[in-house]
Amino acid sequence: MSVDRLRVPGITSVFALVLLLVAAIAVFSWWRVQHLQQDIQTLTEEHIQKVDHVHRMRSLVRERVLRASLVVSAEDTALQERYYREFRELAPRFVETLTAAESQAERPADRQRMQELRELTSVGAPLLEDIVDIALVGDRNEALGMLYADLMPIQEEVLGQMERILEAFHRDNARAIEAMAQRHEQSQQWMLGATALAAVLIILLAAWVRYRLRRNHQALQDELRERMRVEARLRETQGGLEAAVARRTAALEETTARLEEAQRSAGAGFWDWDIRNGQLNWSAHVFELFGLDPRVDEAGFESYIHAVHPDDRTRVRRTINQALASEAVYRVDHRVVRPDGGVRHVRVEGEIARDDAGRPLQVLGMVRDITLEKASEERLWHQAHHDSLTGLANRSLFQEHLRQALRRAQRHERGLALVVCDLDGFKPINDRLGHDAGDVVLVTVAGRLREGVRECDVVARMGGDEFVILLENMDDPDALLGVGLKLIERFAEPIEVNREAVQVGLSMGAALYPHDSADAEGLMLQADRAMYAAKEAGGGGIVLYEQVDASRASRSHTRHRRRGPLGCGLGLEGP
Repeated sequence: MSVDRLRVPGITSVFALVLLLVAAIAVFSWWRVQHLQQDIQTLTEEHIQKVDHVHRMRSLVRERVLRASLVVSAEDTALQERYYREFRELAPRFVETLTAAESQAERPADRQRMQELRELTSVGAPLLEDIVDIALVGDRNEALGMLYADLMPIQEEVLGQMERILEAFHRDNARAIEAMAQRHEQSQQWMLGATALAAVLIILLAAWVRYRLRRNHQALQDELRERMRVEARLRETQGGLEAAVARRTAALEETTARLEEAQRSAGAGFWDWDIRNGQLNWSAHVFELFGLDPRVDEAGFESYIHAVHPDDRTRVRRTINQALASEAVYRVDHRVVRPDGGVRHVRVEGEIARDDAGRPLQVLGMVRDITLEKASEERLWHQAHHDSLTGLANRSLFQEHLRQALRRAQRHERGLALVVCDLDGFKPINDRLGHDAGDVVLVTVAGRLREGVRECDVVARMGGDEFVILLENMDDPDALLGVGLKLIERFAEPIEVNREAVQVGLSMGAALYPHDSADAEGLMLQADRAMYAAKEAGGGGIVLYEQVDASRASRSHTRHRRRGPLGCGLGLEGP
């Protein structure tokens, strides 16, 4: 009996060790959660700063090019000086932002990308300065040509490099978050192991106590009293643990609120999709971006698809299926229709987690509002590919339309026609009444040409008073002549300029694919030759390339008189 009593302190020591182990687990768990929260906050702030620097640089690049284009296009000297001052003020702001971004580039790859960006801007900046200087001395046409021909490709390279830097930042941030998640998971596994060890020790101790209870009734009473004391300590420890959990929960909620605010400031929201049970979770900013109320609307795949613009849904579903079926990263730009009818452009990106067999388990991603970026890109694209006076396609856009039309014609074995148009009598009007009057004539001519063909046909201004028309699904020379005569008849009506009626004619040359040529350059050459034949024959008519034979050009020339129903089946309207 005395021996058993001597062993009671040993039992107490074992229970004390178990309690210390549980307390150590609790303290370590609290420390790990605090450390992880601090790391997440630091990582988020650094990522937001890096992304903000790049977005500011991209905005400054676009704003500087826009100010340069305004300097080039401005006719008023005072206005041009104002734009020039604004243009000069943007340069130090860009350099300051680039320097700040470089100071935060810690990884060699990030420093290399920043160096490449600096090298690109060191090429584009002097060129942009030269363009502005040329415009200031009065040669706006040369400056405008250099702006679109030389500077725009460099600007695209600079913006592309910025996009690659952003993608690298996002990838690095995603990898860092994933590493934190792995460390947190390892800590949880360690704590679970330690808890299991404590549980095993408690079980062994209880077995030992039961064994001793069977040997001695008095020992049973002693052990019962000891267990009561131990249970009291455990309840006290449990209360402390619950209080610690409550504190950590409150801290986590506060961190989550700060993260939501950071997401809102960055214009981005986060989401995760558990593919196994179909559960899709959104951050508060995703609800805000989609115009939904998280208290009323539920996050879900169908809710997401319903918010996607109807014209984009098939492409979005196809992109999702392709990403799930392959190792590709999920990324898609599409439009979102909000409940109030507003349309926003968003970019959705996601990383797919898979099991050992390669089956998708979960997708973690981000959605970002790119409406302003899209509007800016579309505005710049339109300015670069359309004639500023008439709004028609310019030479570069027309050449792209022609290449695509030739590919379609080859694929479907159909014909097409290319018509080169030159105005008769335009130069005397321009010389006598001035360039403003000439611009009015050109705008009117563009409208008559556009109204005289089908909506699917392409009308472009190649420069000066030269226009060109692309007619797809056209392989009948008679039908082509009919289209030309209809256009010529539209020019029988005078054009009113400054309360004066002026008259211009239309000389046209046409070439047919594949009869006259099978490539874009050949068609343009043949149609141009036919147009000059029409000019030499007196103007005011249309000549097909097959009629250009010197022995037949003059008598084949078709005057602007209707020879019967023309353009049937082409959806054309009369003058």
